Amino acid sequence: MFRQNACFFALVLSIILLFSSTVFPLFNQSTYGQVPATPISREQYDKIKNCATDLSKKPTPTEYLTYFNCGHVSKDESGRTVRQFTLIVQEHQKIPISYEGHIFDGWTFNGTIPGPTIRVTEGDLVRIRVINSAENSHPHSLHTHSIHYAKNDGVSMGGYPGGAIAPGRSFTYEFIAQPYGVYPYHCHMDPIADHINRGLYGMMIIDPKEPRPQMTEMAMLMNGYDLNYEQEGHVSLPPASEFPISQQNDTGSNMTHVSLPSIKEKETAGGEQKAGSAGDRKQRDNEIYTVNGKAFEYMMNPIVLHTGKPYRIYLVNMLEFDLVNSFHMHGTMYDYYTAGTDETSDYTTDIVTLSQGDRGIMEFKYLFPGTYMFHAHQTEFTDLGWMGLFDVRGDPVNTSRTDVT
Repeated sequence: MFRQNACFFALVLSIILLFSSTVFPLFNQSTYGQVPATPISREQYDKIKNCATDLSKKPTPTEYLTYFNCGHVSKDESGRTVRQFTLIVQEHQKIPISYEGHIFDGWTFNGTIPGPTIRVTEGDLVRIRVINSAENSHPHSLHTHSIHYAKNDGVSMGGYPGGAIAPGRSFTYEFIAQPYGVYPYHCHMDPIADHINRGLYGMMIIDPKEPRPQMTEMAMLMNGYDLNYEQEGHVSLPPASEFPISQQNDTGSNMTHVSLPSIKEKETAGGEQKAGSAGDRKQRDNEIYTVNGKAFEYMMNPIVLHTGKPYRIYLVNMLEFDLVNSFHMHGTMYDYYTAGTDETSDYTTDIVTLSQGDRGIMEFKYLFPGTYMFHAHQTEFTDLGWMGLFDVRGDPVNTSRTDVT
């Protein structure tokens, strides 16, 4: 009897569901009431992304803000979008990194620090050919944060060809872009920190298949420069016997971090500071800090914004030799999306602190016109170059909050 009743109710339920799907299409909407978006063409999407048309361009730090390299686009046999990129590694490139005449002996992807912002869409087949120039002295590789096969990971430990590209050789890394989010890429040859600090890094954006809400977008990559290469290369842990007895069981290292004076003071003293014995060993540190490669770039060239208009910043921290970096925005708040791997913000704030290699997305707007700072909330970073200005123009936006000024 129970079995018969169960079959009867199952039949009735099936009829109800079939009827509702045809008469009440509202029930067919996706989770959280989201209506499936109208399909968008690849060409339309790339236009929304502000994809660059000149892929050979070497953008200035100001141009870097909105220079998105979406690759050479084609289709494979299955109809999948294929995006092809070329990154040329060059050592000993003279890179201007300040307005005070500082020239950095950099290693570059395509001639700039940072390297180009690579932009693709989730599901694209991505091919990145890395050419290690014959004039170079070191092997190099490309490691992209995201999901891919080990043979495309750019790490030499697995014995894969792309783990160490010799000078004069090349390797093509191939993977399906997934999942959507914001990722760093960088050389992964030892000593990794040195290859990154010298300039071999950049940002990769994997966009979701359905576009995010449209707004003006910018890329900002935080970094630093060690101008005197203190303790260049591996810094191995010295034997315990070299330490005083009282320090052998200390859980921390015996290294001390030196407070940073001005850029000029560090430049003067830099050549005299050498790695000593274990007892007076010092950490490597940076003399200049920047966003997008040049100290005080956006103080000298403020970024023009407009009241009431929404903006999105893709943010990556590639600072070496300091444990954390931060981004503080004056005069407004922003919605922050950790790693950019979700379409719902994690929180609203005016400051975010990032560890090495960390990243996220900031979305914001200004209600009132004026000149507003953005900078690291570490004073030494700010004083040594990591500081900029937003030049916000337009009329105040009507708001229920009282502006007492």
